[in-house]
Amino acid sequence: MRVVVLGAAGQTGRLVVDRLVAAGHDVLGAVRQQAQADDLHRRGASAVLTDLTQVAATEIRPVLEDADAVVWAAAAGFGNDPAAVDAEACIHVQRAADEVGVGRWVQISSMYADRPDVGPPFLQPVLHAKNRSDVALADSGLGWTIIRPGGLTNDRGTGRVDLGHNLAAGTVPRADVAAVVAACVDDPTTARRAFDLVSGDTPIGDALGALAE
Repeated sequence: MRVVVLGAAGQTGRLVVDRLVAAGHDVLGAVRQQAQADDLHRRGASAVLTDLTQVAATEIRPVLEDADAVVWAAAAGFGNDPAAVDAEACIHVQRAADEVGVGRWVQISSMYADRPDVGPPFLQPVLHAKNRSDVALADSGLGWTIIRPGGLTNDRGTGRVDLGHNLAAGTVPRADVAAVVAACVDDPTTARRAFDLVSGDTPIGDALGALAE
């Protein structure tokens, strides 16, 4: 499967790329710097240089045209305007993907993005921006999955999670987020589903299977 990873140079995005490459997918990562592209090549993926906040529809469509699936792993860093990446850029690329007929879109959002006013006050600008792009995605023609992880850690992944709606606040290793993303790319039963994700006791495959029941 041809999978385009947007935000492939981020801490979580790089782990997503590794998971997808290991699963045998043809991965194209979108990054902003040549050094990041070189890193992707070393990891077994190809790369395209683009700034998602600046790219026009005519420029992003060729990147997406041959994609079977897209993973949105991009996010605004602290100190940046979250609306520029988490809302406007994301919605812009969603529309381009829909127009060229991409079948699957797996989006890494954030816990509380579906209820931003309940989230931590310091995160609310980010949560409101992510809410906008999550809502736009759910209204699109894409076969979408929205993953809302809790606080991200760099701990070793356990392969065990808790998935559901309105979960209590918690944390989850980036490695487990990447594993869930890769599993969703390969599992069509996760399409048109959105869920919170934190560490738990259930193996990832079982947890995703329970969502489909």
